[in-house]
Amino acid sequence: MESNSKKALLGVFLLAVLLRLWGIWHGYPYSFYPDEAHFVKRALSFGSGDFNPHWFHKPAFYMYLLFFEYGLFFLVGKLLAVWGSVSEFAVLFIKNPGPFYIIGRVTTTLFGLGTIWVAYLIGERHFRKSVGIVAALLLSVSYGHVAASQDIKADFPTVFFLALSIFFLLNYVSSKYIKDFILASMFAGIGTATKAYPIIMLPILVVAVILVQNERETNSTANKTGTAIALSSIGIFVFYLSYFVCAPYNFIDPLGRETTFGPFFKLVRTLSPIFGGDKVVLVHPGDFIGQRMGLFQGAVDYLRKLINTDGMGIVVFGVGILGVLYLIIRRPNKRNFIFLSYPILFAIISVITNPGYAEPRHQFPIYLFLAVSGGAFVVWLAEMSHPRQWFVYGLILICLSWPLFSIIERDIFISRTDTRNIAKAWIENNIPAGSKLLMNENGPRLMKNEDQLKELMDKAKQAIPTGQFTAHYDTYTKYQILAAKDSITYDIQEIRFPWWRESEIKEGVHMLTSDYDADMGNPLKPVGVKAYSYYLKNSYEYAIVSSEAYGSFFIDNQVSRNFPSFKRFYKELFEKGNLIKEFSPKDGNRPGPVVKIFQLTS
Repeated sequence: MESNSKKALLGVFLLAVLLRLWGIWHGYPYSFYPDEAHFVKRALSFGSGDFNPHWFHKPAFYMYLLFFEYGLFFLVGKLLAVWGSVSEFAVLFIKNPGPFYIIGRVTTTLFGLGTIWVAYLIGERHFRKSVGIVAALLLSVSYGHVAASQDIKADFPTVFFLALSIFFLLNYVSSKYIKDFILASMFAGIGTATKAYPIIMLPILVVAVILVQNERETNSTANKTGTAIALSSIGIFVFYLSYFVCAPYNFIDPLGRETTFGPFFKLVRTLSPIFGGDKVVLVHPGDFIGQRMGLFQGAVDYLRKLINTDGMGIVVFGVGILGVLYLIIRRPNKRNFIFLSYPILFAIISVITNPGYAEPRHQFPIYLFLAVSGGAFVVWLAEMSHPRQWFVYGLILICLSWPLFSIIERDIFISRTDTRNIAKAWIENNIPAGSKLLMNENGPRLMKNEDQLKELMDKAKQAIPTGQFTAHYDTYTKYQILAAKDSITYDIQEIRFPWWRESEIKEGVHMLTSDYDADMGNPLKPVGVKAYSYYLKNSYEYAIVSSEAYGSFFIDNQVSRNFPSFKRFYKELFEKGNLIKEFSPKDGNRPGPVVKIFQLTS
């Protein structure tokens, strides 16, 4: 029996590894998911010696980890004489960023696999070994879990540390060893230094201490209370100490403190005018384009995202929710209360704070708990069906073939060449270098010419040296200039869409001036678009646009109504421009948008 369990566990992990590594090369050597480039560039910027990320939408611990890995990559390459200097290393990133993306994606995948391993440990230690194996299987074939493990994002690392925190907190509740409580607090702090999800562990840590102290064999209530307060204080101290060590500038930098202690600062702003202080204007005015809903609608939307095929999926979610009900109704105890506190609190807070704004990756902390709960339910159901327990396990495996097929289908699909990479090759072979191009921001990865880059570097040198997007940007532009010297380059004007706004605040091309805009995008790069006739008069020869950008402006929706200049430009381009080439994802069933290349004519 023990041998069978080991074989089953090994099989589950081999399956998990295969499903996640299969599609990890998507888009190679580029990334068409902007967040990936964001993490990689900030990690590489630490090579300047400035370890302040200057950007605090996410804490920096994962960026530091990536920087460490890129440092090892640099040292290995230098020892092998692949490059001889930091400058050559930086130019490689600009010309061929593929290896940097693969390193980051493999790191994310390892954290995802680590979370599966901790799910097994929680099931094996606190339920039984078979529960751990089923939990690992359910997490392994969760579509959203597989898909997001192939991108460089902070969600998986933080969920891994959250899982460790839960594991050691359950150990503490069972064994009452203080070292387990300290470890739970520490991993919760490390997780929060990666992304904010585990901060919800703070009240759960305190509740766990109270529950454990109530079981102490002593008649002194004062003694129990004093010990509970002392341990809770130690736990909170360890939490914030770990947070500080892993992301120090969230506490040192003023903007970092603003983000870390946002709720407190918001309260100060609210109360300041009451006591005669000056009214403080919010840096973020709250006009982000996230969909707004009522709480009931937000809860329904949150549930729908969990059930969707690209989320946890109806099969895995259904088993998981049955497991939650099983633990609440059939196994109500202190351990299960602590275990289920986090996902319930997390879901409630997510819906209340951001109703209608949930993506599969925003729900990953819940996946772990549903998988373990589902594992407990399946094993209980199998034992109830003894001696026909094979029927229960067989039925589960048959049901899981549905999400498994969807995952394999996706891996095959994203492994094909992206339309933007095909378009890039065609453009560089058919459009003369130096041509004036108009193109979307997230289109084929073409390189700007030296004159444009020198002009941008001059602007970068004059910009705020500690800005969220301007810090080290002059250095980055310098390396772009070096890369451009022996590359195919063009005179490129980007059509940059302010995706973070609900409506157009100014027509035409303009610079970002508000604090909110500068918080969401690089203020050195203009946003907006001019009329078709302007580009024609200014000798632009070609326009390269993708359906990701123009698609919303050919249907009647809020985006097309609220951004009239974009709608007008694309309408004129499609009517007056000469379509000379089109790359469609339907040709070869491949990833990427439709890419259209127009020659600008009158």
